Amino acid sequence: MAVIGKIREKSGLLLIIIGVAMLAFILGDLFRSGQTFFGDPNSIGEIGDVEISGQDFNNKYEESIARWESQNRQAANEQIRESIREQVWNEIVRDHVLGSQIAELGIAVSPQELFDMVQGNDPHPQVKQAFTNPQTGEFSSAQVLQFLKSLETMPVDNKNQWLLFEQGIQKERVGSKYFNLIKKGMYAPSAFAKKAMIEQNEKRNIKFVAKRYFTVPDSSITITDEEKLAYYNEHKHEYKQEASREIEYVRYDVVPSEQDIEETKKWAEQTFEEFKASVNDSAYVMFNSDVPFDARYYTREDLAMIPDSSFFDAEVGTMVGPYEEGNTFVIAKLTANKLVPDSVKARHILLKTTGQPTDTTLEAKLDSVKNIVSKGGDFAAIAKEMSEDVGSAIEGGDLGWFREGQMVPQFNDACFNGKKGELTIVQTQYGYHLIQILDQGPLVKKVQAGIIVRNIEPSNETFDAVFAKASAFYSENNTSSNFTKATESGEIIKRVAEVKVNDKAIAGLESPRELIRWAFNNEKGSVSAPFQFDNTFIVAHLAEVKEDGIAPMEQVEIQVELGAKKAKKAKMFIEEMSGKSNLEEIASTIGGNIESAKDVNFANYSVPGMGQEPRIIGMIPTLQKGQMSIPLEGQTGVFVIMVEDVVAADANADYSANKVQMTQMLSNNTNRAMDALKEKFGIKDNRYKFY
Repeated sequence: MAVIGKIREKSGLLLIIIGVAMLAFILGDLFRSGQTFFGDPNSIGEIGDVEISGQDFNNKYEESIARWESQNRQAANEQIRESIREQVWNEIVRDHVLGSQIAELGIAVSPQELFDMVQGNDPHPQVKQAFTNPQTGEFSSAQVLQFLKSLETMPVDNKNQWLLFEQGIQKERVGSKYFNLIKKGMYAPSAFAKKAMIEQNEKRNIKFVAKRYFTVPDSSITITDEEKLAYYNEHKHEYKQEASREIEYVRYDVVPSEQDIEETKKWAEQTFEEFKASVNDSAYVMFNSDVPFDARYYTREDLAMIPDSSFFDAEVGTMVGPYEEGNTFVIAKLTANKLVPDSVKARHILLKTTGQPTDTTLEAKLDSVKNIVSKGGDFAAIAKEMSEDVGSAIEGGDLGWFREGQMVPQFNDACFNGKKGELTIVQTQYGYHLIQILDQGPLVKKVQAGIIVRNIEPSNETFDAVFAKASAFYSENNTSSNFTKATESGEIIKRVAEVKVNDKAIAGLESPRELIRWAFNNEKGSVSAPFQFDNTFIVAHLAEVKEDGIAPMEQVEIQVELGAKKAKKAKMFIEEMSGKSNLEEIASTIGGNIESAKDVNFANYSVPGMGQEPRIIGMIPTLQKGQMSIPLEGQTGVFVIMVEDVVAADANADYSANKVQMTQMLSNNTNRAMDALKEKFGIKDNRYKFY
């Protein structure tokens, strides 16, 4: 059988997995106890001068996972767990950062206010939604009161969930109050709005002369180490960076060998004969195929995936294969055929299961409804009143026409295997349905195919050979210099990835979080032993380490040198252009031209002929008609501006739109308050050490 065969084939890999799992269990136990091998507490991060222990974080995380799984009645996958980890961390940060401000200001929710939010005059939106009659659209405070009284008789978990909900809406309300205080404190005075209107509407026609930096080659400018250091110190704010790591790596992909392909083909040929003799085709497919048995019936067009065009018209038991398709070998057997409706029109009444997956009470309730309808009861009226499928309930439960495969399997089978007018009760993942088949389309022939798919996978020997190759590379090149030398010739392809501390993905690698964690837990120049990501082995070199904050001089030396050369050119150009009385004289001195631009104002993003020069554009409104500026250092060159004419703004014009715009802009700043608080407190996030 395929499953047992795979376990047997991968037994070596399984032992490694068990070993890793045991180690993870031991480390997990240490983590939950808040200890390391050296007895020191784990720190998941710091918020200001408060240390967040790994144990506290993990307890909150596990509680949130358990709550999610209880509410959703399923195990949380890795994507859900990752999302919950992020939520828990953000909640901890918010509680510390925002909580301190709220406590200092004395913001709170009074008992009367909480009463109003739950059952009074101002119910919280979630309370209102939960206790609003879907038929009338009316909120019922009496139902809320009845629910609160019944909490005492409910399981402890239900009561705790409600208390958590109350805490949550209180926390949301005090947060809303805090941010509203900030928002209301943001005010745009009329004088400011009027000034903004004038700045946006007062225009100047200008002439200017520019000497661009590119006119002097960088190679002709000499910069000393002292000048570079001085420039770096003066412009440190330009070199602020987030923590990141540059990883160079070589990859060894495990692909099936010719022998692996041949072995899979032999298996498929053997299986063909066994499948041919099988009397329980669905069970045989289930135990031997890498994809599950598909019990659906297909039309001729739907069965185009089978390469033999005569397969649809063949007798039951006809076999096709094995044939190679992509990275698989496929065997197909015609297992059944029948005449079925091409489409069905049906209606239903749904009662959702809210407790255990099986609820005999709901089934009995629908059975009573079935008896009523059988005796002439109005199905549509009952559906409108009691069906919990809101979308179809308003149509009397009518689902319209649908084709096979559009509904979940149990619902689909009841409709396509039943008869017109039939009433059937079925259970699906959504709950219990009372289905009535209203009509069926014309009968068409459909066939069922048992399809066995066998993936062509690398054998243990192939894995071992590729792992040995990766290990040999690591053994010979486990120093920074050797790794660089081995990959600089181009014979071995070197890939590069720059990652940040909380990144989860690297293009082309399956779940590379462990590699990213390695990069942040090792020093520059480290070379990793082979990592395995699915069918790929990676040997990585930590080529660059960038820490959060201001980049050190050695990391930005090239940018510093270019900046220092540009600054030196600017100084030279300013000296050359200074002391002249008019633009003609300046243009003659530098061998340039006089250019012009019209309707320039403070709101301009760029100026024709000048480009994006915010510093120069910002200086233009300060000049009066006929006034010439001093030489001004810009981003692309040095400029001298002369204002030819000023078109004044109407001082009496309506500036209400400007006031609205400024108020909105100030209001938007409220959204950045949390970021400002985080920066003030200082957040140190060490989750990458553990996740």
